[in-house]
Amino acid sequence: MEKKKENLGKINDIKADLYSRANTMNGKYKAAQLGLDLMNIKNNDLFFLETLKMKADLADKIINEAEVQGENTADPNIMKKLGEKINALGKPIHKNESIMTAIFVSLQLVIYYGIAIGIWGIFFRQNFLTFSIYGLITGLLISFFIVPIIARQRTRGRIRDMVDAVSITWGNIGMFIGVLGVVALVIKFIFLKIS
Repeated sequence: MEKKKENLGKINDIKADLYSRANTMNGKYKAAQLGLDLMNIKNNDLFFLETLKMKADLADKIINEAEVQGENTADPNIMKKLGEKINALGKPIHKNESIMTAIFVSLQLVIYYGIAIGIWGIFFRQNFLTFSIYGLITGLLISFFIVPIIARQRTRGRIRDMVDAVSITWGNIGMFIGVLGVVALVIKFIFLKIS
């Protein structure tokens, strides 16, 4: 019951914040076609409203930057162009989509590390499956830290950035371990064949 009250308080705070913003009052959100017209928002989903708040924050930042650069944000055509940019960067997603993306990234890491460390099992003349299980566990442990971060993202742009960051760091490390294992196997095979 306490959690429900706390969520209701957050929902009301977010709605009040969005209603009272200068760019709501002066019609710039509406001119930019951002979908922040709160008269039509009857959704009391906290995740969705937090996503809208993030989009409004992004919109305020981009509108402010445009004004600093001397653009006339009272012009509907300029606001429409800014709206396209804001909508591309801040397109809200449903919570399930971020969770599914996090699970997909987790599965990729588990597979990468399972195969990569399994290759080392062959190199050490051990069971590939046993070493693969160690790799799967390693990928799963890494995922425990990554999944909650990705699952909390609220826009497609942020999720894309997080997935790219995970792929560049943890995905590449897994691939490097696997490639190193293949190179070691090839070298071992060549030297064993020569001697």
